[in-house]
Amino acid sequence: MPSHLSSIGLPVSDKADFAALADRIGPLAIPIEVDDGIYWRWSSECGAEMWLQTNADNELVGMTPFFSGKSRVRVRLNARVTRHGDTPLEGAFHGWADPDENDPESGAFPFVFDAVDYCKYNDVILPSIVHSQIAAFAHEISVYPTLDAYNASQTGELRFASQSFIPSGLFSSEGGSTEPPSSTAIFTGHVAETATKTNSLTGSKYYWAQVDTLGGSFDVLIDPELCHTTPVVGGVVSGSFWLCGRIIE
Repeated sequence: MPSHLSSIGLPVSDKADFAALADRIGPLAIPIEVDDGIYWRWSSECGAEMWLQTNADNELVGMTPFFSGKSRVRVRLNARVTRHGDTPLEGAFHGWADPDENDPESGAFPFVFDAVDYCKYNDVILPSIVHSQIAAFAHEISVYPTLDAYNASQTGELRFASQSFIPSGLFSSEGGSTEPPSSTAIFTGHVAETATKTNSLTGSKYYWAQVDTLGGSFDVLIDPELCHTTPVVGGVVSGSFWLCGRIIE
């Protein structure tokens, strides 16, 4: 079954698989100490990463997938977001993409992204304009070989531009705001670069695409089970995604 982990070639089916993956990655990971514990970063040549979290008692409390890619999104960070059930090393940021320099509540769109190394930014003063690299893990996705093919698919009364972004994590199904907001979005964008990746740890394949959309570019990660065809340069992808990022220092 497609998941955030399988989107970077790390398929797991149950808690036992999850624990086995942590045991396998742990000895290969590099420690990054923060105030509330330690992040353990495992990275691979294909860009896939896993960030394990241990607390002050050296207990494993979390593990987050990530992808180190080429995307760049300029963001005005306006607020921190924490949620019930978060570990001490987890959190997210609310901000505006491609922000207006003079208006803290203006830009291409507001959105929320989880920060894989959230506690590294405890001293960041908000609001603050930063550059970020954001991985978008596909939940659902459609792939079009050309812009014309995408435009031809827009047959309803409501047509979405080929570069559009809806911060779905900010709204409930009834249309009201969500509190706390989730790090999800629906967007459509142009494929600038793409590749079929192989995870060196498992040998499993996944698709990566750098997608240019409204507000910036995102690294899109796709479990092949979600796609009937592979993304191609010059094509269009459209779907729903979980957003996880890092601030570029």
